[in-house]
Amino acid sequence: MRWNRALALSITLAAFGGATFAQEEKAKDLGEVVVTGNRFETPIEKSGKVIYKITQDQIAKLPGRTVADLLNTLPGINVDGAFGTPGTNLDYSIRGGRNRHTLVLIDGLPINDASAISNDYDLRLLNANAIEYIEVLKGGASTLYGTNAASGVINIKLKEAATDEPQVTLSQDVGSFQTMNTNADVQGRTGKLSYLAGASVSISDGISAAQDNDPTLEFGNDGFFRYTGRTKLNYKFSEAFKLGANLSYEDLKADYDNSAFSDGDNEFLIHQVSVGLSPEWNYNGGKLSLNTNFNQIRREFVSAFPSTAKGKNFQADLNNQKVFNGNIKTILGVQFQSYKFQSGDEQPNQSNFDPYLNVSADVTDALTLNAGVRLNNNSEYGSNFVYMFNPSYLFQLGEDAQLKLFGSYSTAFVAPSLYQLFAEFYGNPDLEAESTESLEFGVSLYLSDKLTLNAEYFDRKEENAIDFVSIFDGQGNYVGGGYDNVEGERNIEGLEVDLTWSVTNDLNLTAHFADYNFGDPSQFYRIPNQKYGLGGQYTIASNTQLGVTYNYFGDREAAIFSDPFLVELEGYNMVDFNVSHALFNGDLIFSGSIRNLLDEDFVGVYGYTTRPINFTVGLTAKF
Repeated sequence: MRWNRALALSITLAAFGGATFAQEEKAKDLGEVVVTGNRFETPIEKSGKVIYKITQDQIAKLPGRTVADLLNTLPGINVDGAFGTPGTNLDYSIRGGRNRHTLVLIDGLPINDASAISNDYDLRLLNANAIEYIEVLKGGASTLYGTNAASGVINIKLKEAATDEPQVTLSQDVGSFQTMNTNADVQGRTGKLSYLAGASVSISDGISAAQDNDPTLEFGNDGFFRYTGRTKLNYKFSEAFKLGANLSYEDLKADYDNSAFSDGDNEFLIHQVSVGLSPEWNYNGGKLSLNTNFNQIRREFVSAFPSTAKGKNFQADLNNQKVFNGNIKTILGVQFQSYKFQSGDEQPNQSNFDPYLNVSADVTDALTLNAGVRLNNNSEYGSNFVYMFNPSYLFQLGEDAQLKLFGSYSTAFVAPSLYQLFAEFYGNPDLEAESTESLEFGVSLYLSDKLTLNAEYFDRKEENAIDFVSIFDGQGNYVGGGYDNVEGERNIEGLEVDLTWSVTNDLNLTAHFADYNFGDPSQFYRIPNQKYGLGGQYTIASNTQLGVTYNYFGDREAAIFSDPFLVELEGYNMVDFNVSHALFNGDLIFSGSIRNLLDEDFVGVYGYTTRPINFTVGLTAKF
């Protein structure tokens, strides 16, 4: 059945392309380049996926925004917990997938957290000011990036040296709830060595994490502290060979309350160290590279029920990128991942060893075929074959207009995390691995570089979905629970539409709409059934911009541990305003933002507070 769908999709697009071959014209380059779809720099109009990009310039004009805040502005992407206190747990969802289905890449490699429930990277550790750009790919990409890339990929590229002369960048944000974010980095080149070193400190007095429904009580504020340090070095031995190295340290401390509607004086601490080496050899028409990273993390909870967990993660990706005749781009590689989880005396481990192949071919100026295969060899679950097929066809509608048809079919394998398997009280060593299949097709319209319209339909199915299953006694009281495979198929389908329009050189507008149909809503807790919004950026002077964004997050269902056990959460509106003013050719940027401008009182996470209207002002300077 799966192969039949993929074959039908291929034949339909290929036949349609062949019928119009005589009308082809050379595609016009729109100027925007993405890399996440096939790891090569690819013009957006030649990519068979919808990929969103947030640039360093955009981040500099949005002071105080966390990575979660930035992601929540994108079409069809929801980060639950982003509107609470800075230390709130983050659940990100792309096309119904949970954290374990959405892979986070840092500089091209997964930086997993073996101490976490979902084995995912904790976005709270990352300072947005350290980022060069973020690309978000929606849809399955496991053949290219491995396990966990079942519903999407968040590809984060950190800053690196971009100038020959030494350059210092300082940024300072201050805002509501005694929040402050300080970031400094220095970069440059000396001879064959390029370097970047940076550090940041973020603090916030915060607000109460738990919602206070008793007027006779006053819940305490739950604060936040984060320190990060990072260094990136690249040494160019010759035109053919260079070696990169990176070292980073993150230290986070945040307060949290006892539970929903219940105040408490608790805190959790995270200490993380990452180190990596990346040799790269370039030859005629190709590149051989090895990316490695070792990550060690300690997660500690200080409360009436204290606990400590440690995780170790090693990643290595050896791949050869080769271009044939300028039209066929191939990646042949092998990826190794190992995880170790320690809680108490137990130290379980798990590993993956995956050979993979991806081919992207411009069959004609209009027809592009992208396909990939991977054999995921998991130490606990054996060999699992996954594959992807992704054709696209670009029509020239005129000198400045192009229409792209695209589709894809992909499968994915997601192994249970070590926490889900072996955590004390909650683990289940008998869990089966999850498998998913994703089908999507859509259309993109490009009117020069002024207007882009994307519309796509998708259908995702998960088998052996893993979830936390609660146990209740005869009187309906919660008595425990643990991780288990959910019976039946977990299915979601949806329609996503987004528009970007440069009305004039000074006015840019965006709009987006997403509507989801859940096969069983009880299996998609806290995921909005709709998300839509509008945005506008207006340049009132050559160096001054104003921006307004509106987003609506739809109704959700949430599971709780008491009667009625399932509650309906109403949708809510979020309106934000931002302003930026640049001086000295952009070397000095003043910025400010007001979030939740309408001061809407809403429920993000049941039993917990959300931030009221709040502001941030910032300054970024380059020397």
